[in-house]
Amino acid sequence: MILCDMTQRFIQSTENSIQSANSQSTNSYDANCRHLSMSMCMPQMTVEQIESQIAQIKQDCQAQGLRFTALREQVYRLILLAAHPIGAYELLDLLQSASEKVVAPPTVYRSLEFLLRHGLVHQLNSSKAFFACSQPTDRHVAAFLVCRCCGEVQEFSHPSIQTMLTEVEQSTNFATQSSIIELSGVCQRCQ
Repeated sequence: MILCDMTQRFIQSTENSIQSANSQSTNSYDANCRHLSMSMCMPQMTVEQIESQIAQIKQDCQAQGLRFTALREQVYRLILLAAHPIGAYELLDLLQSASEKVVAPPTVYRSLEFLLRHGLVHQLNSSKAFFACSQPTDRHVAAFLVCRCCGEVQEFSHPSIQTMLTEVEQSTNFATQSSIIELSGVCQRCQ
């Protein structure tokens, strides 16, 4: 796939910024963790996989009459490139370092709201950080396994989660507006 020069510059700039942010990360992780760096913990997508996923999302948005703006695409691309769940202000810093324009926080938050509302990303309640959904074209209820050692986040989806939540709603006559299930522990690689 041939990318336009601007997209290639943006990808290179954001990859460099993310690598720099990852190497300077102030997150505190357990000293007993067996990993040398957090980037080993999060699976990384190749540029080709990212471009393919973004092309699919653009098609899906167009088919649904939704606008996948350039800023939404850039925010989504940064989240896909990130080696860890990433916060809104970290995204803002990366966007500003990759662009000659000033990017205002509300515009980033609106992009994040769009991505959340349409199931492209998830937000962890514990850290308020964002990460890409592993199944963005499939509506599902998921649980998130968060390693307190290395920071890895695994998305786990199973029909029984939805069944359990539906049963709780029906038995309590509760109308759920949002649900986020986070399990904190130690991943297999850090044990």
